[in-house]
Amino acid sequence: MNKRFNNFLEKYVFTDKLDFDASVFNLICIVGIFALFISAIGHIIENSNQFMMFVKIVMIFAALLLFVFCNKFNLHSYGRRVIIIVYCDMLFPSIFFTNGGSQGGLAAYYVLTMVLIVLLSHGAQLYVFMSVHVAIIILCYLIECYYGQFILPLNEFQHYADNIISIIVAGSFVGFVIKGLSGLFIRAQVKADAASKAKSDFLAQMSHEMRTPMNAIIGLTSILANSDNIDEHKEGMKKIEAASKHLLGVINDILDMSKIEADKLELFEEVFNFRDMLDTIAAVMHSNIAAKHQTLSFEIASELPQYFLGDRQRLAQVMANLLSNAIKFTPDEGKIDLKAYAPGDKNGLTTIRVDVSDTGIGISEEQISRLFSSFEQADNSISRKYGGTGLGLSISKRIIELMGGRIWARSEVGLGSTFSFEVQMQRAEAPDDYPVHVHTKELDFTGKLILIAEDIEINREIITALLAPTNIRIECAFDGKAAVDMFVSKNGEYDLIFMDIQMPGMDGYEATRVIRASETPNAKSIPIIAMTANVFREDVEKAIDAGMNNHLAKPVVIDDVLQMLAKYLFPQCSQ
Repeated sequence: MNKRFNNFLEKYVFTDKLDFDASVFNLICIVGIFALFISAIGHIIENSNQFMMFVKIVMIFAALLLFVFCNKFNLHSYGRRVIIIVYCDMLFPSIFFTNGGSQGGLAAYYVLTMVLIVLLSHGAQLYVFMSVHVAIIILCYLIECYYGQFILPLNEFQHYADNIISIIVAGSFVGFVIKGLSGLFIRAQVKADAASKAKSDFLAQMSHEMRTPMNAIIGLTSILANSDNIDEHKEGMKKIEAASKHLLGVINDILDMSKIEADKLELFEEVFNFRDMLDTIAAVMHSNIAAKHQTLSFEIASELPQYFLGDRQRLAQVMANLLSNAIKFTPDEGKIDLKAYAPGDKNGLTTIRVDVSDTGIGISEEQISRLFSSFEQADNSISRKYGGTGLGLSISKRIIELMGGRIWARSEVGLGSTFSFEVQMQRAEAPDDYPVHVHTKELDFTGKLILIAEDIEINREIITALLAPTNIRIECAFDGKAAVDMFVSKNGEYDLIFMDIQMPGMDGYEATRVIRASETPNAKSIPIIAMTANVFREDVEKAIDAGMNNHLAKPVVIDDVLQMLAKYLFPQCSQ
Protein backbone atom coordinates (compact mmCIF):
# COMPACT_ATOMS: atom_id res chain seq x y z
CA MET A 1 0.00 0.00 0.00
CA ASN A 2 2.82 2.36 0.97
CA LYS A 3 4.64 1.50 -2.27
CA ARG A 4 1.54 2.30 -4.34
CA PHE A 5 1.10 5.63 -2.56
CA ASN A 6 4.77 6.50 -3.17
CA ASN A 7 4.37 5.60 -6.86
CA PHE A 8 1.27 7.79 -6.96
CA LEU A 9 3.24 10.73 -5.52
CA GLU A 10 6.10 10.07 -7.96
CA LYS A 11 3.66 10.26 -10.86
CA TYR A 12 1.68 13.36 -9.85
CA VAL A 13 3.93 15.38 -7.52
CA PHE A 14 7.60 14.43 -7.80
CA THR A 15 7.75 14.28 -11.57
CA ASP A 16 9.78 16.16 -14.19
CA LYS A 17 6.85 16.04 -16.60
CA LEU A 18 5.05 18.79 -14.66
CA ASP A 19 6.31 22.24 -13.78
CA PHE A 20 6.70 23.28 -10.15
CA ASP A 21 3.32 25.04 -9.92
CA ALA A 22 1.46 22.01 -11.32
CA SER A 23 3.22 19.74 -8.80
CA VAL A 24 2.25 22.11 -5.97
CA PHE A 25 -1.37 22.05 -7.20
CA ASN A 26 -1.42 18.24 -7.16
CA LEU A 27 0.17 18.17 -3.70
CA ILE A 28 -2.46 20.59 -2.35
CA CYS A 29 -5.26 18.51 -3.89
CA ILE A 30 -3.98 15.26 -2.39
CA VAL A 31 -3.37 16.73 1.08
CA GLY A 32 -6.62 18.72 0.91
CA ILE A 33 -8.66 15.59 0.17
CA PHE A 34 -6.98 13.86 3.12
CA ALA A 35 -7.66 16.84 5.40
CA LEU A 36 -11.29 17.09 4.28
CA PHE A 37 -11.73 13.39 4.97
CA ILE A 38 -10.44 13.80 8.56
CA SER A 39 -12.72 16.81 9.04
CA ALA A 40 -15.76 14.95 7.69
CA ILE A 41 -15.09 12.00 10.04
CA GLY A 42 -14.82 14.44 12.94
CA HIS A 43 -18.17 16.06 12.09
CA ILE A 44 -19.84 12.65 11.86
CA ILE A 45 -18.46 11.67 15.28
CA GLU A 46 -19.60 14.91 16.95
CA ASN A 47 -22.93 14.77 15.09
CA SER A 48 -22.57 18.39 14.06
CA ASN A 49 -24.61 20.41 11.57
CA GLN A 50 -25.84 18.16 8.75
CA PHE A 51 -25.44 20.88 6.17
CA MET A 52 -21.75 21.21 7.06
CA MET A 53 -21.23 17.45 6.80
CA PHE A 54 -22.89 17.50 3.37
CA VAL A 55 -20.64 20.40 2.26
CA LYS A 56 -17.52 18.49 3.36
CA ILE A 57 -18.53 15.35 1.47
CA VAL A 58 -19.31 17.37 -1.66
CA MET A 59 -15.93 19.11 -1.29
CA ILE A 60 -14.12 15.76 -1.19
CA PHE A 61 -15.72 14.58 -4.43
CA ALA A 62 -15.25 18.01 -6.03
CA ALA A 63 -11.54 17.97 -5.13
CA LEU A 64 -11.19 14.46 -6.60
CA LEU A 65 -12.88 15.50 -9.83
CA LEU A 66 -10.78 18.67 -10.05
CA PHE A 67 -7.58 16.67 -9.54
CA VAL A 68 -8.48 14.11 -12.24
CA PHE A 69 -9.77 16.70 -14.72
CA CYS A 70 -6.79 19.07 -14.41
CA ASN A 71 -4.24 16.27 -14.82
CA LYS A 72 -6.06 14.70 -17.74
CA PHE A 73 -6.34 17.94 -19.71
CA ASN A 74 -3.29 19.78 -18.26
CA LEU A 75 -5.38 22.59 -16.76
CA HIS A 76 -3.44 23.08 -13.52
CA SER A 77 -3.40 26.88 -13.80
CA TYR A 78 -7.23 26.93 -13.87
CA GLY A 79 -7.39 24.35 -11.09
CA ARG A 80 -5.32 26.56 -8.79
CA ARG A 81 -7.81 29.38 -9.15
CA VAL A 82 -10.76 27.05 -8.54
CA ILE A 83 -9.20 25.78 -5.30
CA ILE A 84 -8.57 29.30 -4.04
CA ILE A 85 -12.09 30.48 -4.87
CA VAL A 86 -13.85 27.39 -3.48
CA TYR A 87 -11.68 26.53 -0.48
CA CYS A 88 -11.05 30.09 0.64
CA ASP A 89 -13.84 32.31 -0.64
CA MET A 90 -16.82 29.91 -0.57
CA LEU A 91 -16.04 27.34 2.13
CA PHE A 92 -14.92 29.89 4.72
CA PRO A 93 -18.33 31.65 5.02
CA SER A 94 -20.06 28.22 5.13
CA ILE A 95 -17.91 27.15 8.08
CA PHE A 96 -18.24 30.56 9.75
CA PHE A 97 -22.06 30.73 9.69
CA THR A 98 -22.70 27.04 10.57
CA ASN A 99 -20.06 26.63 13.28
CA GLY A 100 -20.69 29.41 15.77
CA GLY A 101 -18.96 32.23 13.90
CA SER A 102 -15.98 33.65 15.77
CA GLN A 103 -16.74 31.27 18.66
CA GLY A 104 -16.04 28.20 16.47
CA GLY A 105 -12.70 26.58 15.67
CA LEU A 106 -11.74 28.88 12.81
CA ALA A 107 -8.22 29.89 13.84
CA ALA A 108 -6.67 26.89 12.11
CA TYR A 109 -8.75 27.48 9.00
CA TYR A 110 -7.37 31.02 8.77
CA VAL A 111 -3.92 29.43 8.53
CA LEU A 112 -5.04 26.94 5.89
CA THR A 113 -6.62 29.56 3.65
CA MET A 114 -3.59 31.84 3.81
CA VAL A 115 -1.27 28.91 3.02
CA LEU A 116 -3.41 27.97 0.02
CA ILE A 117 -3.43 31.49 -1.40
CA VAL A 118 0.32 31.97 -0.94
CA LEU A 119 1.19 28.60 -2.52
CA LEU A 120 -1.24 28.68 -5.42
CA SER A 121 -0.96 32.26 -6.67
CA HIS A 122 1.83 34.55 -7.81
CA GLY A 123 2.45 38.21 -8.51
CA ALA A 124 -0.68 40.32 -9.04
CA GLN A 125 -2.91 37.24 -8.57
CA LEU A 126 -1.57 36.78 -5.04
CA TYR A 127 -2.54 40.32 -4.03
CA VAL A 128 -5.97 40.06 -5.69
CA PHE A 129 -6.88 36.72 -4.09
CA MET A 130 -5.52 37.73 -0.68
CA SER A 131 -7.41 41.05 -0.76
CA VAL A 132 -10.68 39.35 -1.72
CA HIS A 133 -10.25 36.71 0.99
CA VAL A 134 -9.46 39.26 3.71
CA ALA A 135 -12.49 41.27 2.58
CA ILE A 136 -14.70 38.15 2.92
CA ILE A 137 -13.36 37.51 6.46
CA ILE A 138 -14.07 41.11 7.50
CA LEU A 139 -17.55 40.93 5.93
CA CYS A 140 -18.36 37.73 7.86
CA TYR A 141 -17.38 39.36 11.17
CA LEU A 142 -19.40 42.49 10.37
CA ILE A 143 -22.47 40.32 9.66
CA GLU A 144 -21.92 38.53 12.96
CA CYS A 145 -21.73 41.87 14.82
CA TYR A 146 -24.90 43.34 13.31
CA TYR A 147 -26.90 40.25 12.31
CA GLY A 148 -25.97 37.62 14.89
CA GLN A 149 -29.17 35.66 14.22
CA PHE A 150 -27.58 34.30 11.01
CA ILE A 151 -24.92 32.43 13.02
CA LEU A 152 -25.81 28.86 14.05
CA PRO A 153 -24.62 28.34 17.64
CA LEU A 154 -22.48 25.41 18.82
CA ASN A 155 -22.82 23.51 22.08
CA GLU A 156 -19.77 23.22 24.31
CA PHE A 157 -18.85 19.76 23.06
CA GLN A 158 -18.96 20.84 19.42
CA HIS A 159 -16.91 23.91 20.28
CA TYR A 160 -14.07 21.83 21.72
CA ALA A 161 -14.45 19.13 19.06
CA ASP A 162 -14.21 21.71 16.26
CA ASN A 163 -11.07 23.19 17.79
CA ILE A 164 -9.48 19.74 18.04
CA ILE A 165 -10.49 18.80 14.47
CA SER A 166 -9.22 22.14 13.16
CA ILE A 167 -5.86 21.65 14.84
CA ILE A 168 -5.54 18.09 13.49
CA VAL A 169 -6.58 19.13 9.99
CA ALA A 170 -4.39 22.25 9.93
CA GLY A 171 -1.43 20.41 11.41
CA SER A 172 -1.73 17.55 8.94
CA PHE A 173 -2.27 19.92 6.01
CA VAL A 174 0.61 22.28 6.75
CA GLY A 175 2.92 19.42 7.78
CA PHE A 176 2.33 17.41 4.65
CA VAL A 177 2.59 20.51 2.46
CA ILE A 178 5.92 21.52 4.02
CA LYS A 179 7.27 18.00 3.63
CA GLY A 180 6.04 17.78 0.05
CA LEU A 181 7.43 21.20 -0.87
CA SER A 182 10.81 20.33 0.62
CA GLY A 183 10.83 17.23 -1.59
CA LEU A 184 9.91 19.34 -4.62
CA PHE A 185 12.66 21.85 -3.83
CA ILE A 186 15.19 19.02 -3.53
CA ARG A 187 14.04 17.61 -6.87
CA ALA A 188 14.21 21.07 -8.44
CA GLN A 189 17.74 21.52 -7.11
CA VAL A 190 18.83 18.14 -8.49
CA LYS A 191 17.26 19.03 -11.83
CA ALA A 192 18.97 22.46 -11.82
CA ASP A 193 22.32 20.82 -11.02
CA ALA A 194 21.80 18.36 -13.87
CA ALA A 195 20.91 21.23 -16.23
CA SER A 196 23.99 23.15 -15.09
CA LYS A 197 26.18 20.11 -15.75
CA ALA A 198 24.54 19.62 -19.14
CA LYS A 199 25.31 23.25 -20.04
CA SER A 200 28.90 22.87 -18.83
CA ASP A 201 29.31 19.74 -20.93
CA PHE A 202 27.68 21.59 -23.81
CA LEU A 203 30.13 24.50 -23.55
CA ALA A 204 33.05 22.07 -23.49
CA GLN A 205 31.64 20.34 -26.57
CA MET A 206 31.09 23.69 -28.33
CA SER A 207 34.66 24.70 -27.57
CA HIS A 208 35.82 21.46 -29.17
CA GLU A 209 33.48 21.86 -32.16
CA MET A 210 34.69 25.41 -32.81
CA ARG A 211 38.40 24.92 -32.14
CA THR A 212 38.67 21.82 -34.33
CA PRO A 213 37.75 23.55 -37.64
CA MET A 214 39.61 26.70 -36.56
CA ASN A 215 42.71 24.58 -35.99
CA ALA A 216 42.27 23.10 -39.47
CA ILE A 217 41.82 26.53 -41.07
CA ILE A 218 44.80 28.11 -39.30
CA GLY A 219 47.02 25.06 -39.80
CA LEU A 220 46.20 24.60 -43.48
CA THR A 221 46.67 28.34 -44.11
CA SER A 222 50.18 28.14 -42.63
CA ILE A 223 51.00 25.02 -44.67
CA LEU A 224 49.75 26.52 -47.93
CA ALA A 225 51.62 29.76 -47.31
CA ASN A 226 54.88 27.79 -47.45
CA SER A 227 53.93 25.60 -50.42
CA ASP A 228 54.22 26.24 -54.17
CA ASN A 229 52.46 23.02 -55.19
CA ILE A 230 49.26 23.90 -57.13
CA ASP A 231 47.55 20.55 -56.45
CA GLU A 232 48.36 20.86 -52.75
CA HIS A 233 46.86 24.37 -52.77
CA LYS A 234 43.63 23.12 -54.41
CA GLU A 235 43.25 20.24 -51.98
CA GLY A 236 44.04 22.51 -49.02
CA MET A 237 41.47 25.08 -50.18
CA LYS A 238 38.78 22.36 -50.31
CA LYS A 239 39.60 21.35 -46.74
CA ILE A 240 39.58 24.98 -45.56
CA GLU A 241 36.19 25.50 -47.24
CA ALA A 242 34.78 22.37 -45.55
CA ALA A 243 36.15 23.42 -42.14
CA SER A 244 34.77 26.94 -42.60
CA LYS A 245 31.29 25.63 -43.43
CA HIS A 246 31.38 23.35 -40.40
CA LEU A 247 32.39 26.26 -38.18
CA LEU A 248 29.61 28.42 -39.64
CA GLY A 249 27.11 25.62 -38.94
CA VAL A 250 28.21 25.47 -35.29
CA ILE A 251 27.89 29.25 -34.94
CA ASN A 252 24.41 29.20 -36.53
CA ASP A 253 23.27 26.45 -34.14
CA ILE A 254 24.54 28.39 -31.14
CA LEU A 255 22.81 31.58 -32.33
CA ASP A 256 19.54 29.71 -32.91
CA MET A 257 19.79 28.09 -29.48
CA SER A 258 20.43 31.48 -27.85
CA LYS A 259 17.28 32.83 -29.53
CA ILE A 260 15.30 29.82 -28.31
CA GLU A 261 16.57 30.29 -24.75
CA ALA A 262 15.58 33.97 -24.91
CA ASP A 263 12.24 33.07 -26.55
CA LYS A 264 13.21 35.22 -29.55
CA LEU A 265 12.93 32.63 -32.30
CA GLU A 266 10.31 33.88 -34.76
CA LEU A 267 8.83 32.72 -38.05
CA PHE A 268 8.61 34.68 -41.29
CA GLU A 269 5.86 33.94 -43.80
CA GLU A 270 6.46 33.94 -47.54
CA VAL A 271 5.15 32.04 -50.55
CA PHE A 272 7.57 29.26 -51.47
CA ASN A 273 7.80 26.28 -53.79
CA PHE A 274 7.98 23.11 -51.69
CA ARG A 275 9.61 21.01 -54.42
CA ASP A 276 12.19 23.71 -55.21
CA MET A 277 13.05 23.80 -51.50
CA LEU A 278 13.67 20.02 -51.53
CA ASP A 279 15.83 20.33 -54.67
CA THR A 280 17.96 22.95 -52.90
CA ILE A 281 18.34 20.71 -49.83
CA ALA A 282 19.31 17.75 -52.04
CA ALA A 283 21.98 19.87 -53.77
CA VAL A 284 23.42 20.92 -50.40
CA MET A 285 23.51 17.30 -49.17
CA HIS A 286 24.99 15.91 -52.39
CA SER A 287 28.68 16.15 -51.46
CA ASN A 288 28.20 14.47 -48.07
CA ILE A 289 26.11 11.69 -49.64
CA ALA A 290 28.69 11.15 -52.38
CA ALA A 291 31.58 11.05 -49.88
CA LYS A 292 29.97 8.09 -48.06
CA HIS A 293 28.64 6.41 -51.23
CA GLN A 294 25.13 6.53 -49.79
CA THR A 295 21.81 6.58 -51.61
CA LEU A 296 19.39 9.46 -51.01
CA SER A 297 15.87 9.22 -52.42
CA PHE A 298 12.99 11.70 -52.26
CA GLU A 299 9.38 10.59 -52.58
CA ILE A 300 6.89 13.44 -52.92
CA ALA A 301 3.20 12.54 -52.94
CA SER A 302 1.30 13.81 -55.95
CA GLU A 303 -1.46 15.29 -53.76
CA LEU A 304 1.03 17.54 -51.94
CA PRO A 305 0.51 21.16 -53.13
CA GLN A 306 3.46 22.83 -54.82
CA TYR A 307 3.22 26.25 -53.17
CA PHE A 308 2.73 27.10 -49.49
CA LEU A 309 2.67 30.21 -47.31
CA GLY A 310 5.12 29.76 -44.45
CA ASP A 311 8.71 30.06 -43.28
CA ARG A 312 10.65 28.32 -46.04
CA GLN A 313 14.04 28.86 -44.42
CA ARG A 314 13.07 27.32 -41.07
CA LEU A 315 11.23 24.39 -42.64
CA ALA A 316 14.27 23.68 -44.82
CA GLN A 317 16.47 23.94 -41.73
CA VAL A 318 14.49 21.19 -40.00
CA MET A 319 14.68 18.85 -43.00
CA ALA A 320 18.38 19.60 -43.48
CA ASN A 321 19.00 18.80 -39.79
CA LEU A 322 17.19 15.47 -40.07
CA LEU A 323 18.98 14.55 -43.30
CA SER A 324 22.38 15.59 -41.90
CA ASN A 325 21.86 13.34 -38.88
CA ALA A 326 20.75 10.47 -41.11
CA ILE A 327 23.87 10.85 -43.28
CA LYS A 328 26.12 11.16 -40.23
CA PHE A 329 24.82 8.06 -38.42
CA THR A 330 24.37 5.85 -41.48
CA PRO A 331 27.40 3.80 -42.55
CA ASP A 332 28.95 3.94 -46.00
CA GLU A 333 26.72 2.67 -48.83
CA GLY A 334 23.66 3.03 -46.58
CA LYS A 335 20.28 4.25 -47.70
CA ILE A 336 18.34 7.39 -46.69
CA ASP A 337 14.75 8.11 -47.72
CA LEU A 338 12.71 11.30 -47.41
CA LYS A 339 8.96 10.99 -47.93
CA ALA A 340 6.63 13.99 -48.00
CA TYR A 341 2.88 13.74 -48.28
CA ALA A 342 -0.34 15.45 -47.22
CA PRO A 343 -2.50 13.36 -44.84
CA GLY A 344 -5.35 15.85 -45.18
CA ASP A 345 -6.74 19.38 -44.91
CA LYS A 346 -8.28 20.98 -41.83
CA ASN A 347 -9.69 24.48 -41.37
CA GLY A 348 -8.26 25.57 -44.71
CA LEU A 349 -4.75 24.35 -43.83
CA THR A 350 -2.85 21.47 -45.43
CA THR A 351 -1.10 19.00 -43.13
CA ILE A 352 2.44 18.32 -44.35
CA ARG A 353 3.97 15.05 -43.11
CA VAL A 354 7.68 14.37 -43.67
CA ASP A 355 9.46 11.10 -42.78
CA VAL A 356 13.26 10.79 -42.93
CA SER A 357 14.36 7.14 -42.65
CA ASP A 358 17.85 5.68 -42.62
CA THR A 359 19.66 2.36 -42.27
CA GLY A 360 21.97 3.74 -39.59
CA ILE A 361 23.07 2.74 -36.10
CA GLY A 362 19.64 3.25 -34.52
CA ILE A 363 18.73 4.66 -31.11
CA SER A 364 17.57 2.99 -27.91
CA GLU A 365 14.24 3.89 -26.31
CA GLU A 366 16.00 5.52 -23.35
CA GLN A 367 18.11 7.66 -25.71
CA ILE A 368 15.06 8.75 -27.71
CA SER A 369 13.62 10.34 -24.54
CA ARG A 370 16.60 12.76 -24.48
CA LEU A 371 16.94 13.38 -28.21
CA PHE A 372 15.05 16.67 -28.36
CA SER A 373 16.39 18.14 -25.09
CA SER A 374 18.48 21.30 -25.14
CA PHE A 375 22.23 20.96 -24.52
CA GLU A 376 22.05 17.14 -24.57
CA GLN A 377 22.82 14.38 -27.02
CA ALA A 378 21.37 10.88 -26.89
CA ASP A 379 24.78 9.58 -25.81
CA ASN A 380 27.89 11.66 -25.04
CA SER A 381 30.05 9.03 -26.74
CA ILE A 382 28.20 9.82 -29.96
CA SER A 383 29.49 13.41 -29.99
CA ARG A 384 33.05 12.14 -29.52
CA LYS A 385 32.74 9.62 -32.37
CA TYR A 386 30.57 11.50 -34.87
CA GLY A 387 30.97 15.15 -33.81
CA GLY A 388 28.22 17.76 -33.96
CA THR A 389 26.72 20.25 -31.54
CA GLY A 390 23.77 18.13 -30.43
CA LEU A 391 21.53 21.17 -30.93
CA GLY A 392 19.96 20.32 -34.28
CA LEU A 393 17.06 18.24 -32.98
CA SER A 394 16.33 20.62 -30.10
CA ILE A 395 16.22 23.55 -32.55
CA SER A 396 14.10 21.53 -34.97
CA LYS A 397 11.61 20.67 -32.22
CA ARG A 398 11.22 24.34 -31.31
CA ILE A 399 10.73 25.37 -34.96
CA ILE A 400 8.09 22.68 -35.53
CA GLU A 401 6.29 23.65 -32.31
CA LEU A 402 6.28 27.31 -33.40
CA MET A 403 4.60 26.12 -36.59
CA GLY A 404 1.95 24.41 -34.46
CA GLY A 405 3.18 20.93 -35.33
CA ARG A 406 4.90 18.00 -33.67
CA ILE A 407 8.10 15.98 -34.23
CA TRP A 408 8.98 12.48 -33.06
CA ALA A 409 11.31 9.56 -33.67
CA ARG A 410 11.02 5.79 -34.04
CA SER A 411 14.09 3.59 -33.95
CA GLU A 412 15.60 0.25 -33.13
CA VAL A 413 19.26 -0.22 -32.27
CA GLY A 414 21.16 -1.50 -35.30
CA LEU A 415 18.17 -1.26 -37.64
CA GLY A 416 18.04 2.44 -38.42
CA SER A 417 15.74 5.29 -37.45
CA THR A 418 12.80 7.28 -38.77
CA PHE A 419 12.31 10.92 -37.79
CA SER A 420 8.92 12.39 -38.60
CA PHE A 421 7.18 15.72 -38.26
CA GLU A 422 3.83 17.21 -39.12
CA VAL A 423 3.00 20.88 -39.65
CA GLN A 424 -0.01 22.66 -41.03
CA MET A 425 0.45 25.34 -43.68
CA GLN A 426 -1.77 27.36 -45.91
CA ARG A 427 -1.52 26.35 -49.55
CA ALA A 428 -0.79 29.22 -51.97
CA GLU A 429 -0.67 30.10 -55.64
CA ALA A 430 2.59 30.95 -57.36
CA PRO A 431 2.97 34.76 -57.41
CA ASP A 432 3.66 36.49 -60.69
CA ASP A 433 7.07 37.63 -59.48
CA TYR A 434 8.17 34.29 -57.98
CA PRO A 435 11.98 34.20 -58.41
CA VAL A 436 13.60 31.65 -60.69
CA HIS A 437 17.14 30.46 -59.94
CA VAL A 438 19.63 31.92 -62.42
CA HIS A 439 22.68 29.95 -63.59
CA THR A 440 25.35 32.17 -62.10
CA LYS A 441 28.16 30.87 -64.31
CA GLU A 442 26.46 32.54 -67.27
CA LEU A 443 26.22 35.99 -65.68
CA ASP A 444 28.11 38.92 -67.14
CA PHE A 445 27.62 42.40 -65.66
CA THR A 446 29.72 44.34 -68.16
CA GLY A 447 28.75 48.02 -68.09
CA LYS A 448 27.26 47.88 -64.58
CA LEU A 449 28.70 49.92 -61.71
CA ILE A 450 28.13 49.12 -58.03
CA LEU A 451 29.21 50.70 -54.76
CA ILE A 452 30.36 48.60 -51.79
CA ALA A 453 30.22 50.36 -48.39
CA GLU A 454 32.39 48.27 -46.06
CA ASP A 455 34.79 49.41 -43.33
CA ILE A 456 36.86 46.17 -43.15
CA GLU A 457 39.51 46.11 -45.87
CA ILE A 458 39.75 42.31 -46.16
CA ASN A 459 35.98 42.12 -46.72
CA ARG A 460 36.23 44.68 -49.54
CA GLU A 461 39.04 42.67 -51.12
CA ILE A 462 37.10 39.39 -50.88
CA ILE A 463 33.90 40.62 -52.48
CA THR A 464 35.86 42.47 -55.21
CA ALA A 465 37.86 39.33 -56.04
CA LEU A 466 34.78 37.10 -56.04
CA LEU A 467 32.95 39.40 -58.46
CA ALA A 468 35.94 39.95 -60.78
CA PRO A 469 34.90 37.21 -63.28
CA THR A 470 31.55 38.95 -63.88
CA ASN A 471 33.23 42.08 -65.38
CA ILE A 472 31.22 44.33 -63.09
CA ARG A 473 32.81 47.65 -62.09
CA ILE A 474 33.19 48.17 -58.35
CA GLU A 475 33.93 51.21 -56.22
CA CYS A 476 34.37 50.99 -52.44
CA ALA A 477 33.59 53.30 -49.51
CA PHE A 478 35.15 52.73 -46.08
CA ASP A 479 32.17 54.03 -44.07
CA GLY A 480 28.60 55.32 -44.36
CA LYS A 481 29.57 58.99 -44.76
CA ALA A 482 31.97 58.17 -47.60
CA ALA A 483 29.24 56.08 -49.29
CA VAL A 484 26.81 59.03 -49.19
CA ASP A 485 29.44 61.45 -50.51
CA MET A 486 30.42 59.10 -53.35
CA PHE A 487 26.78 58.53 -54.34
CA VAL A 488 26.10 62.26 -54.45
CA SER A 489 29.35 63.11 -56.28
CA LYS A 490 28.60 60.46 -58.93
CA ASN A 491 25.15 62.01 -59.36
CA GLY A 492 23.47 58.66 -58.68
CA GLU A 493 25.20 56.76 -61.51
CA TYR A 494 25.59 53.58 -59.46
CA ASP A 495 23.36 50.64 -60.42
CA LEU A 496 23.35 49.04 -56.95
CA ILE A 497 24.82 49.52 -53.46
CA PHE A 498 25.97 46.79 -51.07
CA MET A 499 25.74 48.43 -47.64
CA ASP A 500 27.41 47.14 -44.48
CA ILE A 501 25.50 47.95 -41.28
CA GLN A 502 28.05 48.36 -38.50
CA MET A 503 30.50 51.00 -39.66
CA PRO A 504 32.27 53.74 -37.69
CA GLY A 505 30.70 57.18 -37.73
CA MET A 506 27.62 56.90 -39.93
CA ASP A 507 26.29 53.34 -39.95
CA GLY A 508 24.52 51.62 -42.85
CA TYR A 509 21.00 52.44 -41.64
CA GLU A 510 21.70 56.16 -41.43
CA ALA A 511 23.61 56.19 -44.72
CA THR A 512 20.64 54.53 -46.46
CA ARG A 513 18.17 57.03 -44.99
CA VAL A 514 20.37 59.97 -46.08
CA ILE A 515 20.69 58.58 -49.63
CA ARG A 516 16.94 57.98 -49.91
CA ALA A 517 16.19 61.51 -48.67
CA SER A 518 18.66 63.20 -51.04
CA GLU A 519 17.68 64.97 -54.25
CA THR A 520 20.27 63.02 -56.23
CA PRO A 521 18.89 61.25 -59.32
CA ASN A 522 18.19 57.55 -58.70
CA ALA A 523 18.21 58.11 -54.90
CA LYS A 524 14.72 56.72 -54.40
CA SER A 525 15.00 53.78 -56.79
CA ILE A 526 18.59 52.48 -56.56
CA PRO A 527 18.69 48.97 -55.03
CA ILE A 528 20.46 49.04 -51.66
CA ILE A 529 21.32 45.61 -50.25
CA ALA A 530 22.37 45.11 -46.64
CA MET A 531 25.50 42.94 -46.51
CA THR A 532 26.06 42.32 -42.84
CA ALA A 533 26.73 39.86 -40.04
CA ASN A 534 23.47 41.01 -38.38
CA VAL A 535 21.40 37.96 -39.38
CA PHE A 536 18.42 37.92 -37.00
CA ARG A 537 14.93 38.48 -38.38
CA GLU A 538 14.64 41.80 -36.54
CA ASP A 539 17.89 42.90 -38.25
CA VAL A 540 16.41 42.14 -41.67
CA GLU A 541 13.23 44.06 -40.81
CA LYS A 542 15.27 46.99 -39.49
CA ALA A 543 17.21 47.12 -42.77
CA ILE A 544 13.99 47.14 -44.80
CA ASP A 545 12.53 49.86 -42.55
CA ALA A 546 15.63 51.98 -43.15
CA GLY A 547 14.94 51.90 -46.89
CA MET A 548 17.03 48.93 -48.06
CA ASN A 549 15.65 46.53 -50.64
CA ASN A 550 17.09 43.25 -49.40
CA HIS A 551 19.56 41.54 -47.09
CA LEU A 552 22.61 39.29 -47.47
CA ALA A 553 24.20 37.59 -44.48
CA LYS A 554 27.92 37.40 -43.83
CA PRO A 555 29.93 35.36 -44.43
CA VAL A 556 28.79 35.94 -48.00
CA VAL A 557 28.12 33.06 -50.36
CA ILE A 558 29.12 34.15 -53.86
CA ASP A 559 26.16 32.38 -55.48
CA ASP A 560 23.78 34.36 -53.23
CA VAL A 561 25.55 37.60 -54.18
CA LEU A 562 25.25 36.80 -57.88
CA GLN A 563 21.58 35.86 -57.53
CA MET A 564 20.95 39.19 -55.79
CA LEU A 565 22.77 41.12 -58.52
CA ALA A 566 20.81 39.28 -61.22
CA LYS A 567 17.53 40.00 -59.45
CA TYR A 568 18.07 43.77 -59.38
CA LEU A 569 20.33 44.40 -62.39
CA PHE A 570 18.65 41.97 -64.80
CA PRO A 571 15.15 41.58 -63.32
CA GLN A 572 13.77 40.17 -66.58
CA CYS A 573 16.11 37.15 -66.23
CA SER A 574 15.13 36.31 -62.66
CA GLN A 575 11.36 36.31 -63.09
